[in-house]
Amino acid sequence: MTYEEVVNRLTNTDFFSASAGLYRMRSMLRHFDNPQDAVPCVHVAGTNGKGSVCAMIDSVMRRAGYRTGLFTSPFLYDIRERIRIDGELISEEDMARIGTIVFEYVDRLYTPVNQFELLTVIAFLYFREQNCDIAVLETGLGGTLDPTNTVSAPICSVITNIGLDHCAVLGDTVAKIASAKAGIIKQGRDVCVYPVSADAENVIVQAALRASAPIHFADRDELKELPPVAGYEHFSYRGQELFLALRGKHQQYNAATAWEALAVINQNGFYVSDSDIADGMRTVEWPGRLELLCKTPVVFYDGGHNPQCVQAIADWFGSERFADRRITVFAGMVNNKDYRTMLKTLSSFADTLCFYRFEHNRAIPEEETEKLCEEFGMTRIADLSEACDAYFTKAGRKDVLLITGSLYLAAEAKQAVEYAISKRRERKNEQ
Repeated sequence: MTYEEVVNRLTNTDFFSASAGLYRMRSMLRHFDNPQDAVPCVHVAGTNGKGSVCAMIDSVMRRAGYRTGLFTSPFLYDIRERIRIDGELISEEDMARIGTIVFEYVDRLYTPVNQFELLTVIAFLYFREQNCDIAVLETGLGGTLDPTNTVSAPICSVITNIGLDHCAVLGDTVAKIASAKAGIIKQGRDVCVYPVSADAENVIVQAALRASAPIHFADRDELKELPPVAGYEHFSYRGQELFLALRGKHQQYNAATAWEALAVINQNGFYVSDSDIADGMRTVEWPGRLELLCKTPVVFYDGGHNPQCVQAIADWFGSERFADRRITVFAGMVNNKDYRTMLKTLSSFADTLCFYRFEHNRAIPEEETEKLCEEFGMTRIADLSEACDAYFTKAGRKDVLLITGSLYLAAEAKQAVEYAISKRRERKNEQ
């Protein structure tokens, strides 16, 4: 199969579908001689922040000289973003070659295999083939029945912040969702945990006790704010000064969680120095999270797609650094999220709030969009590129634009800002 054929097969397969638990996944992996257990791994679950924590651990381990595999979801621009070696996307050639092997096997099965299962198998095979020293694995949904939960003995499990999302699948309370996430805890293996709510903490502690798993909580009291430095979150954790390339106070808590995981990794056959941690945090990249798309005017994009994410954004924009700034928000959301709560939070700090209904099969219905614009006093955006261009023509030195509400907006937001930059350049050349 060609690369295009493999990607076409993947994108035309349901991402998640009715599952036979992990039986089907384990059966596939046995056929390929259990690649999931060939490479030591860190396994990360959570509602928010798990991708950022994975990126931080991966960045630090690469700084320490280790060959890393990184498996994350979703992707923003290219499906190959899900599978990386040493920060580099899996090549089109390797994706085609390994994808062909996997499809040749699954086409003989009597039961359909979903897209996430296929991608997980491809990642496990690739990491084994490439002789990774360590792999960092992000769950797709939940934990207990997630295809990545076929790893038998991770170096440690990591659980990030827990909130209400995917409630139809994982449960309608924080405790139920925490129980699903805690399903990645393995017998006798360390677990590192973000400073979660009391309800979530109780569930996770009980799961760790049942598994005799040593538990390490990121400690809020050990995290100290330091004087701001442009372009970085500046703080110390357990006495170590850190400059973090990812923006937002919530990313400091994510960094503390990653720090705890790195301490466990350091006790399990790896050597990671303080300078490795400092360098890895300072250079970590994770697009789509308060990502700076333009400096003049200042434009950020964030894929925050649930109330917890949006509250973290609001906390950042509510900080002293934006006290004298005029904030404009272009928001776009899908129908199966708590978009009213998200819009209410955005309206709490935005001077101007506009809504963009992007094309997607889960888009908010047209009639509901009209009601929302009236309810929240929002201007309707018909074309995101033209809206960005119009914003650029009038934005002042202290104006800030935020595009947010969904990861599905990532590619379009980037293209819209690039369009506005090119139009501004054309206008300057005509003068």
